[in-house]
Amino acid sequence: MSSTRLVPEQAPLEALRKTQKQTQKTYEYNLQPASTLQKDLDALLRKVAATPPNSDAALDPAARAEMLKSVDGMLSRMRGLKRKLADLEKQSDRNIRVVQTRLDHLAALPASMDTPEYAAWARKRLSHHLVDYFHRTSPPLKQTAMALAEEEGIADLVDDELWDEMAKVERGLDEQSLDEILSWVGENRTALKKTKSPLEFTIHLQAYIELCRARDPVGAIAYARKHLSPATAVEATPEGETPAGTVSPMEQLSRAMALLAYPPDTTCPAYREMYSPARWSTLRNLFRTTFFALHALPSVPLLHISLQAGIASLKTPICVPVPQGAPTAPPSAYPLGGPPLRTTITPDGEIVLTAPEGPSPPSTGAPPTPSPAAGTGGAAPSTGISSPAAAAAAAAAPPIHTLEGRPSRECPLCSSPLCKLGAEVPYSHHVNSTIVCGITGKVVEGDGGEGGQLVALVSRATGEGRVYSKEGLVLRASQHPSGKIVEPVTGEVFEWDELKKVFIS
Repeated sequence: MSSTRLVPEQAPLEALRKTQKQTQKTYEYNLQPASTLQKDLDALLRKVAATPPNSDAALDPAARAEMLKSVDGMLSRMRGLKRKLADLEKQSDRNIRVVQTRLDHLAALPASMDTPEYAAWARKRLSHHLVDYFHRTSPPLKQTAMALAEEEGIADLVDDELWDEMAKVERGLDEQSLDEILSWVGENRTALKKTKSPLEFTIHLQAYIELCRARDPVGAIAYARKHLSPATAVEATPEGETPAGTVSPMEQLSRAMALLAYPPDTTCPAYREMYSPARWSTLRNLFRTTFFALHALPSVPLLHISLQAGIASLKTPICVPVPQGAPTAPPSAYPLGGPPLRTTITPDGEIVLTAPEGPSPPSTGAPPTPSPAAGTGGAAPSTGISSPAAAAAAAAAPPIHTLEGRPSRECPLCSSPLCKLGAEVPYSHHVNSTIVCGITGKVVEGDGGEGGQLVALVSRATGEGRVYSKEGLVLRASQHPSGKIVEPVTGEVFEWDELKKVFIS
């Protein structure tokens, strides 16, 4: 894990941008030369300048009262402007504090997982992922998320207001109300237009459908003239080609115009689909996707992303066996630098690699019979084809790679319920083996580098060997009265000259 690969979430930056833009608009609306306040002030100054200082008009109580009333109105507006700008300043300060807190959190990432500070940092990161997960559930577990954030002291790492905003709109859609989502679209119309999001068009189309469902043709036609048009449909068309199986906004508009002639109980598939209540779920999913994209949030919980990355980095055919008849092998089965190979997993867990020009390997059944042409180092699938080209291709086929090993108690994927989630992620691609010493719990590189040297203890009774780091065996021997090595699993006693040095290939 590297600190250069971690970036702060975009949500507080987006909130800071919106606050700055709102502040700018407030200044321009109230203080620019064409504003109402400036016009009233200029009119008052002109009236005062046009009145001679010693004339009777200057002492007219009605004129004085009108001027004082105008001044009071301007003071009242200025006080309101001051309160509004003060609130915006507080929001801006809070957003800046949140951004700084998140940058500090990422900057505090320890250089190594072995440092004492990493556990506290990782716990805070995990709590952030859990709070994100609670907010994304349906319905959201808001109280649980707030309690966890307060308990772990990560309030500035969580966007409570953002999730509340999304939950409010989703509640309205669940109740088949468009008021909340239309209000949200009005606040974010500029950003939606930049991305050519079809959300606003879909909302207005749904409102038009509801008017047709209520059999209000006059209202539906008026609504369509105001909010639906070919130009609107073109603006809502995303960049690129429309995905297969979906209907473009222009096609939806064409169908919608004919919807006036079809009642809600129509049997015509195209218009029955437009009246379907499932469109509300589709609209809800579209809003959720648009909301995440607008705030640069992932579409899946951060907890899921972390779990998928962790499980995929650990998953091997030993941890999660390859299903019988699987069409492809794990990436680690492919040789580096070679051409793409066809792969098959046999019921016995053997990975059969076949050259592209060779015959198709069997997907089920017993392992293929070795061919004399393949030599002593491998086996080629039997095809029953006797042509010279097929025989040459079969002879060139790589050997069978048998998976050796068994689940380990030290592996998180083998020894925990995470194994059930392993089937949903790809296999890890290990170019070289990774050995973890069962005594020290550290990764052993095998060449005297990090983790020390790699050695094996071969049982005299069974001939089976187990691999450990030499440093771990030294620690083990220091606990023996005679300084001998006791095998941690079998309890056999070994002399130092019985160690077998092991190299990772």
